[in-house]
Amino acid sequence: MKQEIKPFPLIHPTTIVVVGTIINGLPNFTTIGDVAVAGLNPPLIMISLNEKHNAMRYIDQYHTMSVSIPTKDMLKEVDFAGIHSSKEKDKSNLFESELVEGLPLVKNAPINLILNEIDRMQVKQRIILVCEVTHTYIDSKFLQDKSLNLTTIEPILYGLDNRYYTIGEAIGQGYLEGKKLNQ
Repeated sequence: MKQEIKPFPLIHPTTIVVVGTIINGLPNFTTIGDVAVAGLNPPLIMISLNEKHNAMRYIDQYHTMSVSIPTKDMLKEVDFAGIHSSKEKDKSNLFESELVEGLPLVKNAPINLILNEIDRMQVKQRIILVCEVTHTYIDSKFLQDKSLNLTTIEPILYGLDNRYYTIGEAIGQGYLEGKKLNQ
């Protein structure tokens, strides 16, 4: 029997990303768990940020940002970037970074994206940004036969039980498993 609980967006785990912007001329990193793929063609991502995030100052002005996919060995720095605001703590040296297209990318992250905001909507204190991916960079050691091997990347996932996870084993291939059913 199912039990009803308080309304909760129980779609998890979610991928943790590090949003990169520039604040006061320095790299700024903000950890975000409210992110989703919104389409493949064109490549779209939705990111939900609190309107008071310091990163929103940059995004409001330039309508662009970077997104880096951190790995589990970066967990302490990633969690720090989510706990502390750049209004109070300088996070510019939290990660080794490089500027690409004027935006800071986390250098050791296996995947980095450059995003351009194409639309937004505000829902209460949240600003939901719809962004097009304009550049995708991936460390070649995570490619296998020109395909991404997620089992070797070990990204940080966030469960709504307030715990961090990472990816386990592959259990099947999309658009093939259903063909095994005879109906």
